Amino acid sequence: MAKPTTISAAKLTIWLGSDASPQIFTSPCGLTTRGIQFAKETNDVTVPDCDNPDDPAWIERVVRSFSASVSGSGVLAKEARDDWWDFFLLTGSRECRVILNDPGWGRWDGNLFLTALNINGEIGNKVNVDVTFQSDGALVWTNVP
Repeated sequence: MAKPTTISAAKLTIWLGSDASPQIFTSPCGLTTRGIQFAKETNDVTVPDCDNPDDPAWIERVVRSFSASVSGSGVLAKEARDDWWDFFLLTGSRECRVILNDPGWGRWDGNLFLTALNINGEIGNKVNVDVTFQSDGALVWTNVP
């Protein structure tokens, strides 16, 4: 068995747009875990067998929509506090990027809402942050050589 080629987790990063023109993207410091998840909503359709209507019917599915969520967690860096808080207070979405910075991969670009900002701490540890974003429209994939 051949050993698989893997990618360092540090190469998966979340970048927030500045809402300026031209757009400037920054990656807030402190996140140690980052992820992106894609979901597909479907409708179930029961399709009977016309030749044998007494047989159990098979369920077929029709895709209704796509969505994506992005998450991150880590230490709350003082340098990132305003980035998180200002983004959370927005009532609209912001242009963001999720980059998988490895040859042959690329990035997803699109608008995201910061839907959850959790700040917590435990005596003897550092203050942590957990963030959750939800897509606002399509995320577009761009290959980067």
